[in-house]
Amino acid sequence: MIIQKKAYAKINLYLKILDKRADGYHNIFTVMQKISLCDDIKININKSSGQKINIICAAENIPADKTNTAHKAAELFFERAKISDINTDIEITKKIPSQAGLGGGSSDAASVLLGLNEYYNFILPENILLELAVKIGADVPFFVKDANCAVCEGIGESVAPKHIDLSGLLCLVVKPAYNVSTKQAYDDFDKYCRGRLSRAKLEIRPPVEVEIVNIIKNIHNDFAKLIFSQNKNIAEIKDLLTESGAVAVGLSGSGSALFAVFDDSDSAGKCVNAVNQRNDIEFCDIFDFMC
Repeated sequence: MIIQKKAYAKINLYLKILDKRADGYHNIFTVMQKISLCDDIKININKSSGQKINIICAAENIPADKTNTAHKAAELFFERAKISDINTDIEITKKIPSQAGLGGGSSDAASVLLGLNEYYNFILPENILLELAVKIGADVPFFVKDANCAVCEGIGESVAPKHIDLSGLLCLVVKPAYNVSTKQAYDDFDKYCRGRLSRAKLEIRPPVEVEIVNIIKNIHNDFAKLIFSQNKNIAEIKDLLTESGAVAVGLSGSGSALFAVFDDSDSAGKCVNAVNQRNDIEFCDIFDFMC
């Protein structure tokens, strides 16, 4: 039997880095929003002797071994559900740029967890799927939840679905031809930014209202100044998006992808043309907000 899933990308409408934990991770406060950009996931399950998980993906730089998030998801699911003697082929058609802050690998993993759980008649409750999700990555719990938008806290394991009316708006996503390591971004934040902020500010959680009232006007990302200062080209693209009439411009996750919010398709289309005049663009397209 074949299970097919859409693994949607996300952008961070708001991201604040709070205190650093004893385990080395960082507590965060973020508002994640799904957009219509997605990977296609196809799971083919067959009974066999022994257990084998095969990752099939034609995209470059996507591992096909146990380090792939989809592989990790399948392995954890079968272990927790106590299922063996299964041969599973997971075919991933990548459309979400990698190392962009758009959550592609996390969304793929969540789609595998949800797809396998659906195939096995929802053998695992949501709370168990969320436990498995945290073991894979900080963004995975958001994608496991049935929500297009959510406030996520802790290291991402606390997910509170929210409804934000983004109807009539378009999301232009630009991925420069540069990658940003999430781990390096956090290390650099601790090194260059944390010392400038008081401990009190790092531990204060923003008011929940920030993601509900005028969220587009309140777009914020604690990584932004750091990433723009380290990458002149990304900063230039950000300025171009702003000058093209975007309602708002932001950095997603630790980047390198930028997103611009437009309220009319003509301005968005003209912006795409302007961005594509540059020779350092890997990806640029317009998407809908999932509402």
